Amino acid sequence: MNPYEESQPKKEQIRRMFDGIAPRYDLLNRVLSFGIDRRWRRRLIRALAASEPQRVLDVATGTGDLAFAAAKSCPGAAVTGLDLSDGMLAVARKRAEGSPLAARIDFMQGEAEALPFGENTFDAVTAAFGVRNFHDIPAGLTQAARVLRPGGRFFVLEFSTPRSRVFGALYKWYFHRVLPVIGGMVSRDFKAYGYLPSSVDGFPAPEEFCRMLEAAGLRECGFKRLTNGVACLYTASKPQV
Repeated sequence: MNPYEESQPKKEQIRRMFDGIAPRYDLLNRVLSFGIDRRWRRRLIRALAASEPQRVLDVATGTGDLAFAAAKSCPGAAVTGLDLSDGMLAVARKRAEGSPLAARIDFMQGEAEALPFGENTFDAVTAAFGVRNFHDIPAGLTQAARVLRPGGRFFVLEFSTPRSRVFGALYKWYFHRVLPVIGGMVSRDFKAYGYLPSSVDGFPAPEEFCRMLEAAGLRECGFKRLTNGVACLYTASKPQV
């Protein structure tokens, strides 16, 4: 599925969409999730820090939220934040100005499906709410596995669908009826925030996504449902051999 109804490839539509909403992206994340997205990212960061990585790649880094948190929680680690959108990266680089963490964070433009790094480069790869926007999810997962060193860890945060009937119905009403209106009004791009719930609906169920991680060459794949299943934290490892 694409954000805009036109023949332009999904990759270019995603780039255009995030370039347009970049200035208000962080504000909308906080407002539309009631700040819970920060709690979810902290769960990922705690798991990441426990693995004591020295080189971290944050794919679909956006404005750098996870990259900054990784650098702060993993002393001495070098963090690379990669994103398709130059607009999002401009915000991330602006945030880095004057930050004591800036010397350990490098932001660069690139595609998750064609990572510009050699094999076995990173101790950990992270992705927060970006995998569903890959124009080729299996290719993006395979690339993440390729650049991980043997024994390295892959951490993914993604939206999911609550299993509770009552909570799920309330969540679906908010996600499909309220969120697109507020997001569209603030960002001035109604199609971008109409795309969000559609992209979540089209994302694989947790069990299926774990099978996709395994198909990409990763092992020890598991997931933890967060906030009644609104989001999931996935973890996987690259085999030692």
